[in-house]
Amino acid sequence: MNMRQKSAAAVAGALLVSSLALAGCGNSNDGGEAAGSPSAGGASAGGGSQKSVTISYTIWDKNQQPAMEAIAEAFTKQNPNIKVKVDVIPWGEYWTKMSAAAPAGTLPDVFWMHGGQFIKYATGQFLEPITDKVQAGEIDLNNYASNLGSIYTLDGQNYGIPKDFDTIGLAYNKELFDQAGIPYPDDTWDYAKLAEVAKKLSQPDKGIYGFGAKMDTQAGYWNDMLANGGHIISADMTKSGYDEPASIEALKARYQMILDKASPTHQQMTDTDTVEMFKSGKLAMIFDGSWDNGNLASSDIIKGKYDWAPLPKGKVARGNIINGLGNVMSAKGKHKEESWQFLKFLGSKEAAEITARMGAAIPAYKDTQDEWVKSKPDLNLQVFIDQAADATPYPSGSKSYPIWFAKESEIMSQAWGGAISIEEGAKQVAEMMNQAIADEK
Repeated sequence: MNMRQKSAAAVAGALLVSSLALAGCGNSNDGGEAAGSPSAGGASAGGGSQKSVTISYTIWDKNQQPAMEAIAEAFTKQNPNIKVKVDVIPWGEYWTKMSAAAPAGTLPDVFWMHGGQFIKYATGQFLEPITDKVQAGEIDLNNYASNLGSIYTLDGQNYGIPKDFDTIGLAYNKELFDQAGIPYPDDTWDYAKLAEVAKKLSQPDKGIYGFGAKMDTQAGYWNDMLANGGHIISADMTKSGYDEPASIEALKARYQMILDKASPTHQQMTDTDTVEMFKSGKLAMIFDGSWDNGNLASSDIIKGKYDWAPLPKGKVARGNIINGLGNVMSAKGKHKEESWQFLKFLGSKEAAEITARMGAAIPAYKDTQDEWVKSKPDLNLQVFIDQAADATPYPSGSKSYPIWFAKESEIMSQAWGGAISIEEGAKQVAEMMNQAIADEK
């Protein structure tokens, strides 16, 4: 997944969370409304006839599809009258289709929501509020790690249930390290060490590079900026941090790896994403999210040859962005009661345990993360859990976020491509962000 591939409380230690469907797929379900509604526990209520209903559940990660289908099967076993169809739309198409489906009223019944998109769809009244369910005690948002339960809340209304959380790790190719006789990365590494080893491991004539110094935010230079003492945006979401000297210095250091030929060029990383380069054995190290472990593990080329280390230490901290997903339901769905029962089940400990056991993602439900770590005992997945305590929430807590985030990449791509300097790019981003923030008032 890239992008994170793939939300909005800026509280210290908070986790941010973070779907859509082909137009028409969300509300084309067979079957009529259930005559009786399922009980709060998820099992079918006794008494009354119940017609069979099929609801749609749309996600964007094919690597998580088996786990999501296992959850759907477990739910249907308890609720025989409710079938769940799991649809996958790749991240690259997901939000385009969401943008078309939302105003058309054809969103899926239940779907994944990302924190960076939440405000847009909540303010558009495309998401069904679940505030009454929370107040009635049908779901306890205190069951989720840190403050995840408050993330999908806007103007006092609850809209989503936490699904998972993610942090960023340093993936490294053990085979390339072994061939060079260099010890693997560990928690003593700082950014100077990263740059030094990346140079040693690079063999540009063979198309092999030490590090993918990609132009990327969540799984890229946002972590660098934080580690160096800079900011993405101020804690109160009122001022950009891109033009801070510490932020600019961190951005320059990442770009320097390209100039030093310790990293592929911006054009090379545009043509072939760094994750794909890593999977093909052409990159010794990349920053990547916990969400992507299944993707890396699917590569026959590096299977058994890679592992994870924590991100390097910066001058001030060990920067790390924490984010996550939530499950939400459509405001226009035809089967809202059945959709709610499934949404609630998705937020249950049982569903979290299935997610963890199958290695799909780090579940948000408290005290279920260990199973995710154990799902791949040959990999050091614990680094993702350990880094969560000091990670910085994904900075999407203002209504201007969708505006400035879209424009950020337009400006920074000019800097990474060499059309303008890194410093000029950072200052332009800051000016643009500050204007967007001012305009939201």
